[in-house]
Amino acid sequence: MQSLIKRLYVNEHITLSLIAIAIGLVVGYGSILFRSLIELFQYFFMGSGAEHVGEIVAALPWWQVLLMPVVGGLIVGPLVHFIFPGSRGHGVPEVIAAAGLHGGKMELKDGLGKMVACSLSIGCGGSVGREGPVVHLGATLASVFGQKMGMSTKHMRTMVGCGAAAGIAASFNAPIAGVMFALEVILADYGLATFSPIVLSSVIATVVARLHLGDFPAFIVPHYTLVSSWEIPAYVGLGLVCGLTGILFMKILFHAEDLMAKMPVPIYFRPVVGGLLLGLIALQFPEVMGVGYDTMNRALLENLAGITMIVLILTKIIATSITLGSGFSGGVFTPSLFLGAMVGGAFGTFVHSLFPVMSAGPGAYTLVGMGAMAAAVLGSPIASILILFELTGDYKIMLALMVSSIVATLLINQVYRDSIYTRVLRRKKIDLRSGRESNLLRHITVSAVMRKDFELIPENTTIRAFKDRIRLSKEENFLVVDKNKHLKGIVSFQDLHRVAFDEGVEDLVLIKDIATTSLLTVTPLNNLFEASRRMESGNVEQLPVVAENNPLEVLGVITDHDLIRAYNKALMERETGPDDFSR
Repeated sequence: MQSLIKRLYVNEHITLSLIAIAIGLVVGYGSILFRSLIELFQYFFMGSGAEHVGEIVAALPWWQVLLMPVVGGLIVGPLVHFIFPGSRGHGVPEVIAAAGLHGGKMELKDGLGKMVACSLSIGCGGSVGREGPVVHLGATLASVFGQKMGMSTKHMRTMVGCGAAAGIAASFNAPIAGVMFALEVILADYGLATFSPIVLSSVIATVVARLHLGDFPAFIVPHYTLVSSWEIPAYVGLGLVCGLTGILFMKILFHAEDLMAKMPVPIYFRPVVGGLLLGLIALQFPEVMGVGYDTMNRALLENLAGITMIVLILTKIIATSITLGSGFSGGVFTPSLFLGAMVGGAFGTFVHSLFPVMSAGPGAYTLVGMGAMAAAVLGSPIASILILFELTGDYKIMLALMVSSIVATLLINQVYRDSIYTRVLRRKKIDLRSGRESNLLRHITVSAVMRKDFELIPENTTIRAFKDRIRLSKEENFLVVDKNKHLKGIVSFQDLHRVAFDEGVEDLVLIKDIATTSLLTVTPLNNLFEASRRMESGNVEQLPVVAENNPLEVLGVITDHDLIRAYNKALMERETGPDDFSR
């Protein structure tokens, strides 16, 4: 096997393309398996595997509606806690972290666990989406494939993007959107070397899905028309409403997670509590259960009243927050689309009632609302626009969709400066907003880089003695200490220039008189990103390294050159690694 791999490595691009095709096949069938598992568990809990969950739940006896998510929680809680602890989370944030921080490495057990736990969660009526877990599953399968092939970190990240793109493409029957989601959300990389394999994986996964599931769009999309250019202000308003709803969704979701975490019950029992609360909501509003495709289609076909959609906005936010906050497994992609559909439908009903001649029907606003909400909440305006474009095949939707999506995205960014995915990561102390490359520095401590061969200048040294000393030194900055070698300041050539040409002061002025005493310091346990931030804020090129428990005890120094050297080394190790194709 290894000899075959080495022969294939003659052309790197051909090799990556062949592997990308294999990943598309594997993820395409993995997506089909995932859907089959969901249907299996729906048969178990509801007696039917159809996607019309709202109608099915409405026809069930009250005790079954109440007990379904409770029993599901009894299974999901221990399953995730004891068997698949790595399957926690929404799915996509974990893939982003793997690509940005862990060299694209993911564990097969976590991906399979996510698939099983999410299938159970949706099957018992959990108000979550399946697209996030499909992305996680696809990325995991691609990562394991890459690890078995002995790929470098650079190519591993590309493989993770291939898996994510294939997952989205297979779910929505939208290969272009799958590509853009992987590039925009997962990798934030639009390079040609990355683009080509991801396109192949996305196309092959779509072909597999169409072969077995048929060439049907995920939603029943109405004919769209922009009735008048005067509608553009209305779509700006829709973008604002979607942005505000997205902010409310994120706020309630994270607040629910915090509240559930404080519950005085074992973590593996929390899904039972969440399931009970969800069942109580579903007794009155069965539409909130499951992924909600049937309810979105009703909104698109204008078969839902405006007041009903307004109520479903609030109940869906609460139901999804409870489901995810209590520990069920699932994604937020489909709930975001659901909320966008309800907001757009309700808003369109209002606009059309005011201006029936100058505006399209509520179905058009439903469609645009779905794209705008997904763009804003998920931080994927390009991918979301393309998903809706592929679903409709109509260029006329693009103008309204772009306007609403950008307005909604700008509004959420103004308030949170995060998508829901990056906010999940930041709550775990993973900050990718300043760029994925900066996280290389976050994983290197000052102790690994600091220099211990530094020079100390006693604070009572005269200017003349200091001049004599620096003639023999290669340093540009010197640490000033007292008789106990406690840090008192730092002195540089710039400080010396202030008195260098004053006659008669060389033996009168002491170093402590010209030293900078307001110091920025770091400790050995600080990371290099923090050290870099402090250098920038103080406009300095060197920081003293002091003891953790004694800020006066000097242990070393770190300079901007040390940071650059460490960054370049870490970047080279990440991009090439020991097992590159060029070996």
